[in-house]
Amino acid sequence: MRIEGSAVLTATPGEAMSDEAIDHVLHALTGAADRIAAEYAAAVQLRQVLYESDGRSARLRAAETWPPPGLRIDPLESLGARQTLLAEETAEKLEDAVAVFAAWYADVAACAVVAQLVGARLTPVRVAAADPYTHMDEHQLALLPAIPEADRELAELAVWMDESLADARLGDRGLTPVGGRDFAAEIGMTVRRTPDGRSVLVQDGWTEARRRRLWGRMWLDHQMPLLPPTGELVRALNEAGAEPGTVETIGEASRAVDAALGAKIRAHDLNTRMEELPDDIPALDAEAVLLWRQADELPHLLIAYARALTDHLPRLRLLRRG
Repeated sequence: MRIEGSAVLTATPGEAMSDEAIDHVLHALTGAADRIAAEYAAAVQLRQVLYESDGRSARLRAAETWPPPGLRIDPLESLGARQTLLAEETAEKLEDAVAVFAAWYADVAACAVVAQLVGARLTPVRVAAADPYTHMDEHQLALLPAIPEADRELAELAVWMDESLADARLGDRGLTPVGGRDFAAEIGMTVRRTPDGRSVLVQDGWTEARRRRLWGRMWLDHQMPLLPPTGELVRALNEAGAEPGTVETIGEASRAVDAALGAKIRAHDLNTRMEELPDDIPALDAEAVLLWRQADELPHLLIAYARALTDHLPRLRLLRRG
């Protein structure tokens, strides 16, 4: 099974993980993803309760005859406003946390299944690559799939051009930087100064850089890991002799992710179209609302996808051994 352009599997040397170790990580990821999703759901519910409470308070204030119009002194009203603000911030941060844990879980589950189908082995570094809260040193980064040399050379050239513009103050003549550091960040690299003052590009060990390195534009544009295409995955499962129930369950989970991702892409496109129109078109606005509602389910569908792969992984191992 070949997944064009993706970094689903590592081909570099490293200590291979046992089936038991992979199962342990997947079990822990299942628990972590479910827990953060539940915390997010509770935060959304609290936020809605506070919104409704604020609405009732506003209606009561509108009916008051005292104090007279002007400066209001109401500590409880201020406390309620502050609680609502905190609830909004908490829900937003938990929404981001669900996205990164769902992506990590789906990535590891996909790696485990694809590795089983092609007879490869996973390394601890590859499994930990999308961990949202760990840093990797240069020795660990060297065990990840390599950054394409053409991208690396282009980033080096862009950084050199920007620094040359800055050194020569050519920006004063209207010349625009090409965004070398930004491009380097997009491929998982960062600029470091050597003791003699030179700028060199190095691999970035922080988690966002690793996600960009592994998943490219899929992560940058859609906050999605780079997963096996549904058609290739289903074909590989059938060729491996997987049970029809296994193929159907995994295929349905993968297609659900595809549908939500497609809705997210269409919603972005629709928003762009509406920005270009002279007048707001209610029909387009209503369509965008429906698309965004479907797109919002993407992290939860990634968790369901990862769970389907995890649940059927033991059956796929039996096929390989047989």
